[in-house]
Amino acid sequence: MSKNILLVIPRYLIDGTHYVMPLGILYVSAFLKRAGMEVHTLNLNHHKGDEREIVRQHIRANHIRYVGIGGLSGEYSDLRRITAWVREDFPNVRIIVGGGIMTGDPVNTMKAFPEADYGVVGEGEQTMLELLQMEQPSDIQHIHGLIYRNGEELIQTCWRKEIADLDSLPIPDYEGFDYGEYLVENPDLSDENKKYSQVSVIGGRSCKYNCTFCFHPSGSTYRQRSLDSVFAEIDWLVAHYPISYIALREELFATDNGRVREFCKRVKQYDFDWSIQLRIDNVNDELIAMLCGTRCRYIFVGVESACNEVLKSMHKGITIEQVELALYKLKQANLNFRTGIILGDTEDNWDTVHRSLQWFHDHPHYRMYVDMIIAFPGSRLYKRAVAAGVIDNPVRFLQQNCPIVNVSKLTDGEYRQVVQEVEQINHRHYHVYTPDNH
Repeated sequence: MSKNILLVIPRYLIDGTHYVMPLGILYVSAFLKRAGMEVHTLNLNHHKGDEREIVRQHIRANHIRYVGIGGLSGEYSDLRRITAWVREDFPNVRIIVGGGIMTGDPVNTMKAFPEADYGVVGEGEQTMLELLQMEQPSDIQHIHGLIYRNGEELIQTCWRKEIADLDSLPIPDYEGFDYGEYLVENPDLSDENKKYSQVSVIGGRSCKYNCTFCFHPSGSTYRQRSLDSVFAEIDWLVAHYPISYIALREELFATDNGRVREFCKRVKQYDFDWSIQLRIDNVNDELIAMLCGTRCRYIFVGVESACNEVLKSMHKGITIEQVELALYKLKQANLNFRTGIILGDTEDNWDTVHRSLQWFHDHPHYRMYVDMIIAFPGSRLYKRAVAAGVIDNPVRFLQQNCPIVNVSKLTDGEYRQVVQEVEQINHRHYHVYTPDNH
């Protein structure tokens, strides 16, 4: 019997506003299809009608045996909605949950998804393939990168070795997930309110740094794709879609000026704008000179705090003096950059928070954002919060889509005051996690 699988992207927002296409499941789909697996795909964001009935119809029409779904920790409610429906409507269909939400805290995530038969931990391409190719149930213990149920017991296999050669991966399965519709229905707006069809291209996986608030579900070893591989994907995208803006998703794109120089040289022939991500300590005069005069629309740089003691606590590896010099140079070169600060680190107190907020208000020309720090499962910040009992119920924390939580030196009263200040700046409401014993 064919082990066919339905890979599902849930409907994230029902009000028709912008969402970001998750590329991980597109990579998994392309990898499985290349290996000859029978893969069906469904992006519910581009199907009108009742979500549950649409899923039912796809499972019945294609005699689906496996349903795969995945995403980030903050997307729990959207993902769980689908898994609960599938289990209730099709008790014999096997459910696989993957992505950052599973990798960050596998045991508690499986508890939060009682319908899930399998959890994929880490990069999912090879793990999913081996799971679908499994001949005997006993073979599962030899598949690395899995957590699965054995009765009431949860069993986790060995961590899967990271994919060393990212060039060996196929181009993501854009067509399988209605990417054309996505570009039309989710335009990006420029500063001049011009609509762009934005495409994200992943240039590398993971990061060699270890900031306390970050978590990299693709592993701990930083790997880059070659520029030949990146441009092969860009060529495919340009040939299939009306591309006007490409966001290169690679956190350490500019650790090597030579790579930036070659990218700038090769991208000149294309008729689209683009953006990159930089670390503050990668900003230098040579790099700035390379970027000037290009169609680089945005440069995203991480600041996070205006206080050195907080930056040290975050393991950022930078100082506020470096930050101010780098931002000054980018501004002087008329390069359009975006950055921001996040409040509530473990070293933050009333003084450091308001020093950062004052720095934020003193530099409106840098067009920064301000936000509250989030303890994402898998991050050092999350592990500290769980160990300290601040997150006393990790399952409930996940079920609430990872709300903000006070891990700082602020009293709870001070923390709520800071949250209110940030809410006024951002015109949005934050849900604050409260431990069971409060």
